[in-house]
Amino acid sequence: MSRIIVVPDSAHPQLEGCSVLMNEEVRPEHLQDGDSASQLIERVAWAICEASEAEQQPVAGRGPRAMRHDR
Repeated sequence: MSRIIVVPDSAHPQLEGCSVLMNEEVRPEHLQDGDSASQLIERVAWAICEASEAEQQPVAGRGPRAMRHDR
């Protein structure tokens, strides 16, 4: 299986203990019809926006956050 994981860019390259904003298993059937594909892209977009917001926060205000989108 494939997996999509979205973390703030500041977490790269050391991912241990970072905020995971999306961690979702993806299968080919998720892309077979337009509705499923658009829902997947919508979830990816939400996670990317959250990661961008996390990058905007001051470093002192950052702390581990629970996974938001885990499937």
